[in-house]
Amino acid sequence: MGFKTAAVAFAAAAMLLAGCTTQVSGSASPVPGQGPVTQVADPCTLLDAQQLAGLGYKPNGRKVAASKAQRSPAMCLWNATDPDHTIVMNVGWSVNQSLDDYLQGALKKSGPVSLGGFQWTQYASMVTGDCTLYATLSPKSFAYVSVLYPAPDDVKACEMVKQVIPQVSAKLPGGQPAPPLAPPSSSSSAPPSGPLASVDPCTLLKPEQAQQLNVSVPGKLDRSVATPGATYCMWDDTDGSSGQKPVEVWVGPGVPIAKWPGLNVPPTEEIDGGGGRKWSLFPKVGGLDGICAASTVAGTSSVRVVSGNLSDAAKACDAVRAAIPMVTGNLPG
Repeated sequence: MGFKTAAVAFAAAAMLLAGCTTQVSGSASPVPGQGPVTQVADPCTLLDAQQLAGLGYKPNGRKVAASKAQRSPAMCLWNATDPDHTIVMNVGWSVNQSLDDYLQGALKKSGPVSLGGFQWTQYASMVTGDCTLYATLSPKSFAYVSVLYPAPDDVKACEMVKQVIPQVSAKLPGGQPAPPLAPPSSSSSAPPSGPLASVDPCTLLKPEQAQQLNVSVPGKLDRSVATPGATYCMWDDTDGSSGQKPVEVWVGPGVPIAKWPGLNVPPTEEIDGGGGRKWSLFPKVGGLDGICAASTVAGTSSVRVVSGNLSDAAKACDAVRAAIPMVTGNLPG
């Protein structure tokens, strides 16, 4: 049947209309006098209610059985609790098929990243806003975690996938224990304060500056689903589905640099943005080739600029570097 990433994402979207049902987990046992029972994977058991709440998903997953005819693994789909976006997480788990047989030569989009005791690799998808990472568990077993996010950019989807993977890995054979998750944010929490608490990230690039970066104006304001309290503005690229990616400026009141997804590693370079403000550069955000970010501290808050290049990874940081002095000049003093 060929590469399934697009089909998986399409199935995730289709399941939104069907609602979610609770699955009963368990395993079959051999019957005396009969042969061994075929192993059945239930990916809905890989995340419990507490993990789902911490990750921002509703507790009841929709299970889709494996299909021999389509050579598709068992999968489980969860809807996000975010009221403003239609986001679907899809976890697949196969126990009788190799990853190579499933992918059938699909194009690798990024090098492997180590999470939860396994090596996870992203492959290209034909669906915008979809990010899927795969891991081989054994010669005849693999798993994947996918997030379908309603945006033309898969960076946010990949950030969310990498938050989920350590939790899923903990219940896969050979996985490492899951790191603790922060409790779900309470609506009664004190509102963020500081110099960036009321900053609109769309004001951090002026229209003429955005045009110099070869992106369209105006930018589109949104809020983060992966980093509580953070907002961002996205200026779409103008060169189609390849080449430069959109430019995003994120504002995180109360968010230190290391709390941004993918930035909990040492930066490769420090850049002077002007006025004494230093920016930390992070090529290959989250291990993804062609994606670059830079971040700077403003009091107890931080600002992040994200972009990339899908055609030439060596140019991934070009737009980010060009944006740094522009954003710096527009930050409040």
